[in-house]
Amino acid sequence: MNAGMKAVLMENLKVLKLSAMKRELESHLRQANQDKPGYEEFLLNLTEAEVLTRKDNGYKKRLAEAKFPLIKPLEAFDFGAAPELDARLIQDLSGCEYVQKARNVIFLGKSGAGKTHLATSLGIEACKNSIRTRFVTGCGLANELIEARDEKSLGRIICFGSA
Repeated sequence: MNAGMKAVLMENLKVLKLSAMKRELESHLRQANQDKPGYEEFLLNLTEAEVLTRKDNGYKKRLAEAKFPLIKPLEAFDFGAAPELDARLIQDLSGCEYVQKARNVIFLGKSGAGKTHLATSLGIEACKNSIRTRFVTGCGLANELIEARDEKSLGRIICFGSA
C-alpha cells in the first residue's frame, strides 16, 4: 500500500471513529504480507479487533456507571463460608436471565454474610452481558428519591430503569 493511500485510509478510519482498526492497521498489514490471507480474511481480522475493543470499552463504561463500592467478582465469593446459600442458584443468576424476565433478586441476611459481594458480582455479570446496571444501597436509594422529589425531578429518576 502506498503512503498516500495509507494516509487517506487512516484519515477515513479516524472520521468513521474506528480507532481500534486505525491502531491495528499497521500490524495487520504486516501480518497480511507474511501470511497472504484473502481480502475477506484480512478485513474480518481487522474488524474483529474493532469489535473486541468496543465490547471491552462498553464493559468498562458500564462498570464505571454502575458505581460499585468495590469490584468483587463472583469467582472471589467464598461459598464455603455460607453453606446455607445455594451456589447453583447464584451461578444460574449470573446468566442474567432474571433481567430479561424483569424479575427481582433480593438478598437478606446478617451483616457480613456476603450480600453486597453477591449483589456486586451479579451486577458485574450484567455489565459483561451488555446490561446497564447501578449499585445503590437502600438508604442511598431513599435519599436519592427524597432529593428528586424535592427538586421536582422524581419522574425522571423513576424512569431511569426503563431508559
